[in-house]
Amino acid sequence: MRHLLLGILVFCTVSTMAQTRYQLRQRAWSAGIVFGTTNYSGDLAAKNVQVSETHLGYGAFARYFFSTRFAMKVQLLAGAISGDDAHAKDPDVKMRSFRFGADILELAAIGEWYPLGLYRYSDVGVHRFFVAPYLYLGFGAAFTGSKVEYYGALADFDRVTATPLPEFAERQRFILAPAGLGVRTRLNETIVLGLEAGARPVFSDKLDGVSLNGNPKKKDWYYFGGASVSFALSRAYKRI
Repeated sequence: MRHLLLGILVFCTVSTMAQTRYQLRQRAWSAGIVFGTTNYSGDLAAKNVQVSETHLGYGAFARYFFSTRFAMKVQLLAGAISGDDAHAKDPDVKMRSFRFGADILELAAIGEWYPLGLYRYSDVGVHRFFVAPYLYLGFGAAFTGSKVEYYGALADFDRVTATPLPEFAERQRFILAPAGLGVRTRLNETIVLGLEAGARPVFSDKLDGVSLNGNPKKKDWYYFGGASVSFALSRAYKRI
């Protein structure tokens, strides 16, 4: 009995010491890269997203965690978008015979909310596998170069255009509000993998270079979804 009580006492003492040796770090930095795909919706997209007009996108980011539920990310993203009237089901739109392509460079500050927290650790700082979902919303700017081309019959050009091409300067800047969702999981103390997808409204009808020749009331959007790998620049747990 005496040995049992002694064992319980030792166990409790060690457990108490272990619990006080580590403390969850509330604020931390990480940095990483992201690869994925971009797409677009607007005057030259028959659907909200035309799968055949998907392009590669990539970027880099730095993230700061204010707590285990909130983070801020600064991201630089590059990609391309395109659209073509050839995909349209409406015969009048199909006969318009416009297509465009544009490169995009995005710079944005994005807030992230993790409703279930970031990760799971034991009381002694041992990492436990956990997939953390999150929502994000941000503010930024997109710098684009858009080129519109008419490839129909020259005899039909005046009939299908309301105003000469190009309607706008090739280089444009847009305010945008990235919004979407994602998941992330920490493989170990250093490496984190993530998946995310979201939309970028640009509050303009100039992204595809077509407005008066299309529907001026229909604003343009573009989309990005991809996978990321990031590296923790500070440990999630610190010794105390």
